Formats: sequence, C-alpha cells, structure tokens
Amino acid sequence: MRRRPPAPSTAASAGGFAEVQRQARGQTVRWWLFGGDEGVNRYVDDVVAPAARRLGVTVRRVPVADTADAVQRVVSERRAGRRTGGAVDLIWINGENFASGKRAGLWLEDWATRLPNARLLDPDDPSLREDFRVPVDGQESPWQRAAFVFAHDRARTPRPPRSFDELLAFARANPGRVTYPAPPDFTGSAFVRQVVAAKGADAAMRYLRELAPLLYRGGRSYPKSEAELTRLFGDGEVDLAMSYDAAFVRSAVRRGIVPRSARPFVLGDGTLQNVSFVAIPANAANAAGAQVVANLLLDPRLQAAKADPAGLGNPTVLQLDRLDPAQRSAFTRAARSPYLLDDLGEALPELAADEVAPLEQRWTREVLRGAGT
Repeated sequence: MRRRPPAPSTAASAGGFAEVQRQARGQTVRWWLFGGDEGVNRYVDDVVAPAARRLGVTVRRVPVADTADAVQRVVSERRAGRRTGGAVDLIWINGENFASGKRAGLWLEDWATRLPNARLLDPDDPSLREDFRVPVDGQESPWQRAAFVFAHDRARTPRPPRSFDELLAFARANPGRVTYPAPPDFTGSAFVRQVVAAKGADAAMRYLRELAPLLYRGGRSYPKSEAELTRLFGDGEVDLAMSYDAAFVRSAVRRGIVPRSARPFVLGDGTLQNVSFVAIPANAANAAGAQVVANLLLDPRLQAAKADPAGLGNPTVLQLDRLDPAQRSAFTRAARSPYLLDDLGEALPELAADEVAPLEQRWTREVLRGAGT
C-alpha cells in the first residue's frame, strides 16, 4: 500500500486559517500556470499579486507551455525523495493532470474546503465536486469557469449554425469554410468531446468522418492550435472559430486579431463547461502562502474583477446568492459587452479524465487517417 506523505505543518487545521496566514507572511508563492494567455497574466500581475502583497505574500508567475511540465517537476522531485521544499507551490491544473497526480499522491490534502471563501461556493454544484469526473476531495480549489464557445463574423455570416446538424449543413453549403484544431490540441479535443457529449461516441465519430472532407483544405490538414484557427477566422479564411474560453472573442477583438463584428455563440445541443482549479503539491515549500493565494482567488472583489468584461470576462465560480448585497453589486455593475454571452446554454458534462486520451486516439485512427470508413 502506498504510504501517504506526512501532512505539512502549514495545513489549515493547524490553528485555523489565521495560523495559515501567519505562516504565509514573507513567503513567495511560485504559481506555475499556462503562460500563453496575456489576459490571465495581466490579471495575476495587476489584481492577484497586489492583493497578496497586502497580506504579506509575494506571487511569482512561472509560465509553462503545458501544465504537464509543472506536474513533471513535482514527479521528478518525488522520485528524488524531496518531500519538502519543492519548487512548485501552486499549479493552475487541468483535469487529466489532476487525476494522474491524485493517483500518485502528489497533492496536498484536506485544505480547499477549509478556505474561508469556500463558504461562498455552492456545495451542491457537481462541477465543483468533480474535475473531469474525478472527485476533488479537498485537493484543489476552483477559481474560474470555462465554457466552449464559438464565434462568427456577423458581417460575413449573420446566421451561424445553431446545432451540430446545422453545422454539417453549413459545411456542405460552404465547403472549406469550417475547421477545428487537430486533437490532442486542447481546443480541438474539446470540440470532439462536445460532439461526443451531444451525440454519443459512435455517432460522433460518424459525424466527424462525414464532416472531414468538407473542412478547410478538404480536411487534409487541420490547424495546429486555437491561435492558428483564430488567425484563419480573423483573416477571413474560415467562417467560424472556437475556444474553451467564454471571453475569447472579447480578447481577440481587443488584440485586433478578429474584426469588431465578431460575435460569440453556442450550439443548442448544449455547451461543454467545466471549472478551472488550482492545486498545491504535497511537498510545496510555501504551502501556507499558496493557500492564502487560493483563498484570494475566491474573494468576491477579485472574482468580480475577473468577471468584468473590462478584465477577463470569465464567469464566476461563486454562488451569488451567498454574497451580501454590496458584494453582489460588484458583479451587476460590470458593463455589458457584445463579445460575452449572458446565457451559455445547457451545460454538457465533461468526459472522465481517463477517457480523454483514448478518444483522441480514436479520432486519429477513424477521422484523421480515415480508418473504419
């Protein structure tokens, strides 16, 4: 039986959260997170870091191209016997890496539900209890919501497709004007998973095979990333874009990548939705500081700043009726934006974490290579 690592002295139970805050003063929290989102980078630097400094904690971003890089660092330290003093204090984690790390016993336990601001979360929300259907068990804390959103240019495509069947019909009528990134790219994988969630796995593969020859370049090649797809959309080479970031249209318009006439939309079949979490490695050198930062990420003021279209425009994870009137007003004061959706549609559940890679492999066999047709 695998032995659990010794509980660090910075656990929230040791003297309550006030003791955690006391231990955190003077610590520098190295937050390993995806570095390719400039909006998130600004939010961390301009909103989170100053709030943490007021509590005596320094936040230092450690940008990574892939979350797996941060997890691999923790794994390498574990193999080297480094049970304390680890180089990773906090990770913006995704479901697959959380699941693999949980199986390996990499994460600090029993801390997330003890954060003072955790009381502002809906305890009955399944998206907060599970991450890609893996029970969270107090080993990670939420900080933002994500939804799979499409984009069209209303000047060029005033009536975009509103279902997967309409998308197929649109592609038939407009060959070469639709595409999606090739899995295992995160966005391309999410597109495939949303088709699966809407239609079932076998029907989804049939659908994607039927769609393939109608795609950009006849489906012979796919964009390598969301950024490449967004560029194709912005250049007018394809008519639709997509992202697992509900605010991606606002961000792309702001950066001048897509025209101001671009608008987000969702499909009536349902919208793939999930929650972004942060996790703390069990061997983190600054676990107390990491808990302070995680608690700040749930602060209503910081959540409202992130939900504001002038900031990131990401949906909050807080249950608004748990906030007092002054806290709720910070959300209602946020300006409306044509680049953000008020209604994200019916939420579709994510696959289990261990089903994602096999699905991507099946897509490669049956759609990319045309096997099984």
